[in-house]
Amino acid sequence: MRRPVSVLRAGEAEGMRGNGNIRGFLVGMGLAALAGVNFRLAAPAPDFVPAAPVPTPNPVVSSIEQRPESKLDVYIEAYVTGYNTVPAQTDRDSCIAASGVNICGRRDTIACPPLLPFGTVVEVRGKTFVCEDRMARKFRGRFDINCDKDMRCPYKVAGQMLVKVLPD
Repeated sequence: MRRPVSVLRAGEAEGMRGNGNIRGFLVGMGLAALAGVNFRLAAPAPDFVPAAPVPTPNPVVSSIEQRPESKLDVYIEAYVTGYNTVPAQTDRDSCIAASGVNICGRRDTIACPPLLPFGTVVEVRGKTFVCEDRMARKFRGRFDINCDKDMRCPYKVAGQMLVKVLPD
């Protein structure tokens, strides 16, 4: 009767597998020992230290270093909506923004997420707005443009878009 190939009796070894593992271990240890050996001959330390040559300025590097520091443009992809300064769409006094500024009659203010401080200037679709108001907690990732009393405006400005944060 034939027995399966994978079943071995006690004391039997499967080929030379055990010897190969030991051999691989010993070769690995030898390579690790050789990796830690410094093969360069140590030169005697000189009695004096020569003066370092004065480097000549590289015109390319010096022109880069002289350029004024440019600031990166910051863009936030967000859903932008519009609101009217009427009691049904705001809390408490509809003309007073979260920053304390009177925004009635103004079309250059926007409600921003809390990550932007009051007074930050942002650009939406080429028009600049000042962050004077805050969004409700449930809409923290959005911007809300003040459309004052124009009831058609919120429908015109709403949508997913890039909001550019302008530098101070």
